[in-house]
Amino acid sequence: MAYQLYRNTTLGNSLQESLDELIQTQQITPQLALQVLLQFDKAINTALANRVRNRVNFRGFLNIYRFSVVL
Repeated sequence: MAYQLYRNTTLGNSLQESLDELIQTQQITPQLALQVLLQFDKAINTALANRVRNRVNFRGFLNIYRFSVVL
């Protein structure tokens, strides 16, 4: 189910809303909408794996560990 992670993004939600509208107006079938979503899952995962090269590093300080104050 990790491949469906990006369905909850703005782009994924917009796609789902558009597909739902097309289903309601009977312009596409639910099976076609499912195929579109599966293709979206594959495409977004491939694009992010191959095209995005950004990384994020962060540092922090630990003040409390298991209810004990760290000095």
